[in-house]
Amino acid sequence: MRRLVGVLGISTALVFGCAGVATATEWGSIGPYPTLAECEISELGFQAAGHVTSGCGYRDLGNPWQDGYYFLAQRVD
Repeated sequence: MRRLVGVLGISTALVFGCAGVATATEWGSIGPYPTLAECEISELGFQAAGHVTSGCGYRDLGNPWQDGYYFLAQRVD
């Protein structure tokens, strides 16, 4: 029984350890920006800060105040 508990404990630690790594790769949507140029300038700032970004693109989200240019950025820990 002790051996089983030890194996389960190690397995749990490995699973939670991997989950911690997964949170470092979360992507977030940054925007909206009214123009493509403003989006690209902001994206360059995120890249300079060490974030990985995906490029700007227009998104029509249904509400006028949400429509605009967005880019995805990966969080830096």
